[in-house]
Amino acid sequence: MHNKEILLVDDRKENLELLSNFLHEKGYKVRSALDGATALMSVAAREPDLILLDVEMPHMDGYEVCRKLKSDPQTETIPIIFISAHEDTEAKIKAFQAGGVDYISKPFANEEVITRVNTHIRLSDYQHNLEKKVQEGLEKLEVTQKEMIVTLSTIMETRDDDTGQHVVRVANYSKLLAELYGLDAERVNLIYKAAPFHDAGKVAIPDDILNKPGKFEPDEWETMKTHAIRGYEIFKASTGEILQMAATIALEHHECWNGSGYPHGLKGEEISIAGRIVILADILDALTTKRVYKEAWSFERASDFIKEQRGLIFEPKIVDLFLENEGLFVSIYNKLKD
Repeated sequence: MHNKEILLVDDRKENLELLSNFLHEKGYKVRSALDGATALMSVAAREPDLILLDVEMPHMDGYEVCRKLKSDPQTETIPIIFISAHEDTEAKIKAFQAGGVDYISKPFANEEVITRVNTHIRLSDYQHNLEKKVQEGLEKLEVTQKEMIVTLSTIMETRDDDTGQHVVRVANYSKLLAELYGLDAERVNLIYKAAPFHDAGKVAIPDDILNKPGKFEPDEWETMKTHAIRGYEIFKASTGEILQMAATIALEHHECWNGSGYPHGLKGEEISIAGRIVILADILDALTTKRVYKEAWSFERASDFIKEQRGLIFEPKIVDLFLENEGLFVSIYNKLKD
């Protein structure tokens, strides 16, 4: 407790002196203010660990001081204990409504004050430590998710010689399209993190089919198409948001706007927005990079193809967003090209 500081706010100097001496004896650092305005300036200069606040003060009462502190994100978590001569229930309710964590009636016993101060200091410490641990946990989870993406990307690249930076570019193209489409930041982030898993099902495709340089035979093409369902099956049991999104993208990133895609022939808005975005990102990258079965297309040629497939393979709105912002996609390609 010896590193904790308490701000005392009371318009009566004798009360401040009494509490200050007692709290010093208990190991607390103490500073004081005789009115609400001074108290607010004191908090702005350095945030205390707890505030003991009188109700009746000139110019600005304790309720208003408390409301001002609680309305500021910087100071809203500071625990405030009211000390007042008012013992009626209405005064106590008003104190709690203003944001106080406790209420001590005057005249007070020193042991009552120190017990409540100690309790709320401990509670505040516990809350801050819990928030810190939660944040650390989220950061560790974030690292784990990134490691999973990198690991899976590495597996895919070792099995499909021509993919290279494919999954990274698809993720970035998808993020840009999601932002241009107007999706909220959370959805954009989910699509960005899940998009690299779109071809995860290819781990189940035999090498001689996956890396075949020529055209697929009908039975080979049917095998190749199963990667969409295989990818979905890898992630479908997960309860995590990112892997749930990965399951959806893996399943739907070959579904076409006009219903001619696979595996289920979904049409229009039957396809999730993530699936509608990733199919364009995936095909754009496939067209503009060299593969075992083709040379890389220029962005101009790929752009013409995407324009031709507006309303067929691709949702018209997504095509329009791509065409209006093509330079941004070229920048991503140049930054991440193999």
